[in-house]
Amino acid sequence: MIINNRTSYYFIQILTDVCLLCIAFAVGITYGSDHRLQEINLIDVGFLVFLLSGWYVSSRYYQLYAQSAPNTRIKEIFNSINCIIVQVMLIILFIFAFKEDVYYRRFALIYGSVLILFLPVSKIFIKKLFFFLYGKGFLRKRAIVIGDGVTGRGFYRYLQQNQLYGYEAVKYINGRIISRANGAAIEKINSIAIGHGQIGQIDEVFITEPDNEEYDVKSISEVLGSYAVRLRIVPRLTVSEDMAHPSSITMLGSFPLISVRKEPLEDSYNQLVKRIFDVLFSILVLLIVFSWLFPIIAICIKLNSKGPVFFKQERWGKRNKRFICYKFRSMYTDRCDLDRNGKFRQAQKGDDRVTPIGRFLRRTNLDEFPQFFNVLIGDMSVVGPRPHASLMNTESVEVINKYLVRHQAKPGITGWAQVNGLRGESGNVGLLQARVAHDIWYIEHWTFLLDLKIIFLTFWGMVVGDKHAY
Repeated sequence: MIINNRTSYYFIQILTDVCLLCIAFAVGITYGSDHRLQEINLIDVGFLVFLLSGWYVSSRYYQLYAQSAPNTRIKEIFNSINCIIVQVMLIILFIFAFKEDVYYRRFALIYGSVLILFLPVSKIFIKKLFFFLYGKGFLRKRAIVIGDGVTGRGFYRYLQQNQLYGYEAVKYINGRIISRANGAAIEKINSIAIGHGQIGQIDEVFITEPDNEEYDVKSISEVLGSYAVRLRIVPRLTVSEDMAHPSSITMLGSFPLISVRKEPLEDSYNQLVKRIFDVLFSILVLLIVFSWLFPIIAICIKLNSKGPVFFKQERWGKRNKRFICYKFRSMYTDRCDLDRNGKFRQAQKGDDRVTPIGRFLRRTNLDEFPQFFNVLIGDMSVVGPRPHASLMNTESVEVINKYLVRHQAKPGITGWAQVNGLRGESGNVGLLQARVAHDIWYIEHWTFLLDLKIIFLTFWGMVVGDKHAY
């Protein structure tokens, strides 16, 4: 949670939005149903709760009230419109499923029109109101930043550029000056930061950890700790290459925890959304496509070569958990998977191990269809880093930096690397490194819309064919 005036800003936003939703519902009841506002019953109350719950889910998905960084005006309005569209879809679903005889179809039009007219305007008004209050000195906190190098100056500029956090960045002070002043530290802050007043005029002091250990954060905190200012320590997030990735801060009791990289799929809500989609999508594919396609593929495989219809192989899943991955068999059963040096032999162009029907299955991705059973079991997801054979994992860990980071998420039937042309043979170290980089990018930037985009590109690849599939 962001503990500053931005919390107040978003509280007002949420309160205003809920009031507008209720007003839009009341107007819709009055002019879009067969009874009046005075005749509201339990069905109406349940309908309103249903819509408010839908708003909660959609606003969280579109990060309408995200406090991690201020949204631009255009992005905020765009996200609001997306949430309104979801509301209209929920109304249509409710009317046709439950009470079509009570709520007329124009209810959705009236409800959506009220929201589209007033909700974006309210957000612009609230933002201007807070800017006005900050400009007049209300709700604003005066702060100084003590720092050094990239972290300190970057944080100071961030406060200046993002006024909706409610801070007036009075001064930036190099921590070395405070450290060298010893007992005269407070006098130095008075003279440098304020010049015309006392330390009591400052509400908060941010002390950023130094980039080059040129001052001691603890000693400065102890000196300032006896004064009526709130102290906040800004950790250095660029101490290593890993910290250059998106990071997140959480609390474990009273201990702040800084995650090396941001992983949206560690959020339980995102996990639930992805899992529900995986199950529903897999069931649809298995019932609508696999049910009639399976007998055809099975017969072709049997007629083309001896051996089972399915190919089973151990793969590594999330957190390196082993599982059995299912595919349609696309190779002869009497061919070896190891080369002369005893290393794992990936499928190559013109590979003599691949059967004629297997080439077609691999080129069109049809050989992956049985993995929807892995998705239903929970070992895999529809979208994620592609699982490699166990032997390939063991060999790749030794030569590819951060190779196992891709196992932070469930493996997928398709993935971001695959739709970007990094499918198939990856014996070249540079090519495999690129695949790993794409997998890590996916883990750090996951969104539900990104999954839909990858699925669309995968189906498109099935139609036009994939030149990297052997």
